[in-house]
Amino acid sequence: MKQMKWTGLILAAMMVFLAACGGGNNSNNAGNNKEASEQASTNANASTNTASEDTAERTIKHALGETKISGTPKKVVVLEWTYAEDLIALGVQPAGVADVKGYGEWYGAINPKLDAAVVDVGTRQEPSIETITSLAPDLIIGVGFRHEAIYDQLSAIAPTLIFNPYPEEGGPDQYSEMEQTFSAIADALGKKAEGEKVLADLHTFYDDSKAKLASAGKEGQEIVFTQAWTNEGVATFRLFTDNSMAMAILAKVGLKNAHQDSAFQQYGYSETDIEGLTKTPNASVLYTTSATDTVFSELLPNNEVYKNLNFAKENRVYDMQGIWPFGGPLSAKLLVERTLEVLG
Repeated sequence: MKQMKWTGLILAAMMVFLAACGGGNNSNNAGNNKEASEQASTNANASTNTASEDTAERTIKHALGETKISGTPKKVVVLEWTYAEDLIALGVQPAGVADVKGYGEWYGAINPKLDAAVVDVGTRQEPSIETITSLAPDLIIGVGFRHEAIYDQLSAIAPTLIFNPYPEEGGPDQYSEMEQTFSAIADALGKKAEGEKVLADLHTFYDDSKAKLASAGKEGQEIVFTQAWTNEGVATFRLFTDNSMAMAILAKVGLKNAHQDSAFQQYGYSETDIEGLTKTPNASVLYTTSATDTVFSELLPNNEVYKNLNFAKENRVYDMQGIWPFGGPLSAKLLVERTLEVLG
């Protein structure tokens, strides 16, 4: 009987111990569940705050002042190719673009392409107010030297941003302006974070490309970059200056501009004939032309002055395959990619 009594006491003690342990586990689980719940709530609030920051009313500065944007614009009309590219880089298809055909000709290598549903709203010089109005856009983006005169008309349709890609002397260079404008457009679209990532990735790409050119012994190589065309059998060249976007990009990867102009060129280039190329005979020439122009394929190979220039005799003339030299971050990356390809 005494042995049975002790056995019962031992069993009772074990049951109390197990119950206490079980209660402890439940308490810990409850604490863990509470912590997880609080973290989920914090994450949800952070997500909500980010979305709120992206879509709350914000003031976008541009060349003609300030414009308030509310929410996320869904239908955007752009009146200059560069800003259509900016939208594409941010994952947004514009509702309308000025001169869709021209964009396709100069931006053929840029991906993604414009959707077939994108509406042509007229020329970049004279966009159709009627067509723009019919699209009922949430946002319109134009360029100062073309669209300042119709800014009030555009603003009556939708909030309008006007930018100036060609700063005056003493202002930022064209490349800096491009990044500033891209960031402003990203903010206007509620995609500020996405815009920051695009530019950060681009800068990393510059650094990597510069290292590749240096490894190939090309750092500091002198080049001339030109946009060229033929008019009635006469060749015309835009030789890009240091303040141009194109040359600023190529300088970032370690190349040197052989073309120097003593006068400030607001548009970033000096316009010249074949004589202009004779001043930099030892530099390599990078050129861009429209898909149909034959200035470098047919006209120049038969020109006696051109044939006797060192870069022509040494085959240091490289086709950038029609790249648009006034574009945004996608064009910038493509220019560097093609430069690396031709310079090795």
